[in-house]
Amino acid sequence: MISINLSFSTTSLYALSHFGAIDNQKWGDVYFPADFSLTIGGTTTYAYEVGVRMKGNTSRTEFLNYNGTFIPDAYAHFKVSFKATFDDDIYNLSQFSAFKHDWSDDAAGRKVRKNRTFYGMEKFDLKYLPRNTYGGKGATYSQEMYCYQRFNDAGILAPHTSWASLNLSSSSASRLSDYELVEDIDKPFLKNRLGKDEAQGDLYKCVYSPNKADFNRTEAVTISYDDVTGYCNGTRVPLGRIGVEDNFNYYHPSYQLKTNDNVEDSDFSKMANLINAAHSCRYEKGPIELLSSVLDIDEFLKFEAISFLFGNFDDQRMNWNNFFLYFRPSDGKAIYLPYDWDWSLGNSIDFDMVNLDPFYSTGLDGNEVANPYWDTIIPGGKNSDYSLDDFRAAYLQDMKDALQNGYLDPSAYETFIASMPNTSDLASVTTYMNAKKAFVTPYLNN
Repeated sequence: MISINLSFSTTSLYALSHFGAIDNQKWGDVYFPADFSLTIGGTTTYAYEVGVRMKGNTSRTEFLNYNGTFIPDAYAHFKVSFKATFDDDIYNLSQFSAFKHDWSDDAAGRKVRKNRTFYGMEKFDLKYLPRNTYGGKGATYSQEMYCYQRFNDAGILAPHTSWASLNLSSSSASRLSDYELVEDIDKPFLKNRLGKDEAQGDLYKCVYSPNKADFNRTEAVTISYDDVTGYCNGTRVPLGRIGVEDNFNYYHPSYQLKTNDNVEDSDFSKMANLINAAHSCRYEKGPIELLSSVLDIDEFLKFEAISFLFGNFDDQRMNWNNFFLYFRPSDGKAIYLPYDWDWSLGNSIDFDMVNLDPFYSTGLDGNEVANPYWDTIIPGGKNSDYSLDDFRAAYLQDMKDALQNGYLDPSAYETFIASMPNTSDLASVTTYMNAKKAFVTPYLNN
């Protein structure tokens, strides 16, 4: 297993705890310095002065007392950046000035820092384990890691992950805990998987923050139509649901551009065009070519088939949340990437993720799922002008292939977690996998 040490000054660690938890929307992007080391297979690698910030939504909490001791049973998720330079404007504020780095006499050193990577990564996430305990019904241990591995096996781009022990320390105290190390989805991730040229496209993080990532045009694109075709062709609404997140100014769009994200120069048209096309194919008798020109439909169907089997209630279909969209520069088409799969494989909050029809059409709050589903697998769209039969068949075939490849085999999960330090999730995952497979099999045999 991987061992990580993050060594802070007491002041830096307390600031991470305090500012990461209070008014976290405003201070959510502030990194605090720590020295880093990672040991794997007897080899230790060091990095001086990495940046660490808290991450997450409802999971943020103060974990350190004012006297420098750890608060019992208080844990947080972290993002570690190897390229943090601590010289952004925010470090001019009095509460962060102690952490400001002056590079005025070391431009070369700053350039090196800006380009620093670790095993090809600029950043990675650390998520505490176990987490998502709810009413004694279960917890997240290795479910997310297994799901990501299987997405990768299927050819869906997903992060690499590993269990890790994290020693969080300062001169005042230290604490050793189990964590999940998660590769960041960013430009280096795309470059490592797709190559330099294909990694130049627009990457969007899509979240329910504070509005759904539901492909609704409201507050996303202007309501306008092409005079010839009659299809909607609205452009991005400034400071609406499509944009570049700005924590300091409390701007949290549903579709957050993460690459090519210089606000003045950003071209948000690809996301706007996808929303337009999905709307037009559902409501305005748009041809399927309109959607297929902006979305890799085959990848979408496979992504949805596997997602359905793994049963995450907080995902793109059930809760309009937690996915990435990447627009490939070679063909302009979007692909889906999974994100934040903690609530999967039977770990849920009073939601029955087993007995769901594969073609279910409403999400958690009873509202209809997003337009791409009505455009491809759900019948009853208001103005569909093409058959959904082939898409529905492909979706079920992708599901069948995943089952044949053992994605819901408890033995495969048991093998996957054999080297993990805790296997408490095996019983609940086994129960879910067997029940889900039994429920979905009749749909696949018709």
